Amino acid sequence: MDRWKLIVMPLLALFAHQLSAQETRMGEQGFESPPATIGQMDWLVGQWLGTGIGGAPAQESWLPPVGPTMVGTFVQADATGAIRFTEHLYLAEEDGTLVLRLKHFNADLTGWEEKGDMLTFRLVAVEPCAAYFHALTLRCADPDDPGSGIVAAVRMKSDKPEPQELVFRFDAAGKSSPSRCPDAMTTLDINKCFAGVLARADERRARYLAAALERHEDRPELVAKIAASDAVFIAYREAECDAVLEDWMEGSVRGFMTLSCKVEMTDNRSHAIWQNWLTYMDSTPPLLPEPGPTE
Repeated sequence: MDRWKLIVMPLLALFAHQLSAQETRMGEQGFESPPATIGQMDWLVGQWLGTGIGGAPAQESWLPPVGPTMVGTFVQADATGAIRFTEHLYLAEEDGTLVLRLKHFNADLTGWEEKGDMLTFRLVAVEPCAAYFHALTLRCADPDDPGSGIVAAVRMKSDKPEPQELVFRFDAAGKSSPSRCPDAMTTLDINKCFAGVLARADERRARYLAAALERHEDRPELVAKIAASDAVFIAYREAECDAVLEDWMEGSVRGFMTLSCKVEMTDNRSHAIWQNWLTYMDSTPPLLPEPGPTE
């Protein structure tokens, strides 16, 4: 009997640890989502950088709420730093609770889901600095320091007995809420202001790109690939943000949403250039400062 205890008890302890270590939660069949508002998700706003699938770079960004909705993007790079796929996310208040919807896109902007289809995640539980949707989790990496980072996890379909999860851990990329345009502005003034922010973001992207090309000028094939990747980024940014414009075409905030999309993507691109081409593996200081959100 004691011999079986020595075998079984450690296995039970290991099994309990594995269950407690799971990031995602699952709602029981027919579960009801708890009351929640978009205001409880303010800790999610910002740009978050980390490592994704296969150890390749990944980043997630969330804009401040527009009415009862927050818009987010997720970008998964491949081993070369190029876009592998992206996600367009909507986190919205519905029927007194929160619902998360997303669509996947390949690097050429072809969708994974059918035109009218999307993935929908219903809320299972909401806590300070955390939201647990059915099979998907968003939470602060450190509840005592909400702006330091986030954890995103999704449960995968699998035939294995134990749950299979993809877990992404992101650090904050600069401060999460840059001061850009004053409050109480007209729609026209807001659009003009954010057009200026975009111009500054593009100027910095061009400056960081020029520094990257200069650093590697002795490697013409690499220089050509870096330049080509930036040209692809510009085309992708225009296509993605044109889709945002189309989505908001009937709303007065369509200009703001489109410009915000371009600013966010441009800031992410500047950071990718900095991370891939302007930093060093050792303690050598980077050639330019780490770029945060454009103000």
